[in-house]
Amino acid sequence: MRITNPVNGLLQVVACSPFPDAAGEMVLHPRCDIDGVVTAERLAAAAVQYSGYDVPKAKWPRPGMMLPLTVDLADPTRFRIEWDRVPTGREVAEKLAADLRGEEQADTPGCRPSPRVWREIEHAASSPALIYGLTPQQTEIALAGGAAALGLVPTTAKVLSAREVQPSSATGGTWDIAVAVNDPNGGAAWDAVTRMSFSSSSRRKSRTAAGVELPVLVDPDNRKRIIVDVARLS
Repeated sequence: MRITNPVNGLLQVVACSPFPDAAGEMVLHPRCDIDGVVTAERLAAAAVQYSGYDVPKAKWPRPGMMLPLTVDLADPTRFRIEWDRVPTGREVAEKLAADLRGEEQADTPGCRPSPRVWREIEHAASSPALIYGLTPQQTEIALAGGAAALGLVPTTAKVLSAREVQPSSATGGTWDIAVAVNDPNGGAAWDAVTRMSFSSSSRRKSRTAAGVELPVLVDPDNRKRIIVDVARLS
């Protein structure tokens, strides 16, 4: 694509394809479809669409994310997303950890505060921006290796039942999975619900059958915060 009059701008992601490996099935060259709004100096905001196979998995976009781009001032539908300037989930997690360390140093010496920004306990069941206690950004950070910065620790959970959620763009559907969580601290197990999308019906059946044990990341201080740890799926 030729951009004749390039300027720096931003693409605000309104909707995009789900993370390709969310069901534990490796996709080597996934396609990413994005609906968004391009903004730049001297350019009226414009609704655009993007579709491509060049999106790094570690930088997979989410709704609400602002992506740096180069856009043609004469035609906002001609643009190039600058993926090399987009931080990975790991980099976001490291920055969050650094910010939290800064908060700790600012507080009373010897008193370690909890990461207040990421807990959101009182909103875990009611906020539409949260999926079982986690925002899309927190989910991305956790899956990129930053779970510890969010107060999440690894454990396992046994599937009790599953219910399909509509609508879903995933081939195998999106399902709410009721599980019994093994306390990572050795206490009594507790019941929780997590959500997962699947790339195929056979993959879904193998993950949601009653009695199946799933690797999960949980917050022992807020038992509604839970996500399947796809990196540990066998």
